[in-house]
Amino acid sequence: MKNLFFSALAAVILLASCQPTAPSFNLSGKLDGAADKVVVLSIYDKDGVNVKDTLTITEGVINYSTELSEPVFVMIGEAGTRNTLNFFAENVDYTLNGTLETIAEAEVTGGAVYNVYKSVSEADKEAREKNAELKKAYGEAGQAGDTTKQKAIYDEYQANQEAFEKVQAEVVEVNPASPAAAFIVFNMYRHRGIEEMKEGLAMLDASLATSTYYIALSEKIEKLEAVAVGQMAPDFTMNDTEGNPVSLSSFKGKYLLVDFWASWCGPCRRENPHVVELYTEFKDKGFDILGVSLDQKKDAWLKAIEDDKLTWSHVSDLKGWGNEAAKLYAVSGIPHTVLLDKEGKIIAKNLRGDELRAKVAELLN
Repeated sequence: MKNLFFSALAAVILLASCQPTAPSFNLSGKLDGAADKVVVLSIYDKDGVNVKDTLTITEGVINYSTELSEPVFVMIGEAGTRNTLNFFAENVDYTLNGTLETIAEAEVTGGAVYNVYKSVSEADKEAREKNAELKKAYGEAGQAGDTTKQKAIYDEYQANQEAFEKVQAEVVEVNPASPAAAFIVFNMYRHRGIEEMKEGLAMLDASLATSTYYIALSEKIEKLEAVAVGQMAPDFTMNDTEGNPVSLSSFKGKYLLVDFWASWCGPCRRENPHVVELYTEFKDKGFDILGVSLDQKKDAWLKAIEDDKLTWSHVSDLKGWGNEAAKLYAVSGIPHTVLLDKEGKIIAKNLRGDELRAKVAELLN
């Protein structure tokens, strides 16, 4: 009976040892200069960059493993810094060799998905270096008052950007079913118009429909279509500067400018004097403004309102780019304006300066 028990136990152990293990992302190699440093692995997905894990590095030796739910774009570097090594990861073996101080230049080997994205990564590095040179030259030409040279430098900058986009498009064309292609398309098209986003998705193989990046771009298209010109503005409620709830729908009966901005946004602050003039001119003619701040610090938000003399209604949930109204309206950059008619229908978007004044004057005069 005893022998029978041990035979059965041995069979169970043998069976368990024969079961295939789940594939994982395994990272090994050497990273000098990481002693006493917190090195993190972050993932860039539809919710932005989020820290996934902390890497344990002993005497410079990396021995890390995790299971990724799908191939994703990862960033490795010292916590709290922008000095990172960026690449595409999947559940296979990777190696990394370099120093923490210059981790962006570290040598990496990986799987098929890594290799698909590698050419884009190299082209991105070249484009950034070239753009840095052009930016410096543009500033020098400006100091010298040479507007002709500035125009030539700007044209060269545009050509450099177009060349980089061409590289990305070619990689997607050759590898339409690669998860890396979904990320490339997401990165290229996420700040563009609805039709261009749809064209980007059409470049990808149908097998990528479950990819995080394909889904993210699809969801953004849906959100943008819901807040397109001609649609009724989705209602939202958010607290004002005194903590009182204010609803967008409470402004019905007036033409309303919904102004997404923040105290830390230079272009927003430069635009504010024009918005003040607009409000002063039309506030008694059936026009109002609702400022929606993407601030995180209440004191900075309130000070900017006071300093810029913004006397209309203001709301914020102090979540920064996580602002719920900004997400509802698919805001990807500020300043961002949405103009509503008296019934709450969207009649114009992203008007500023003279163009905005002309539109409001047309409606109210």
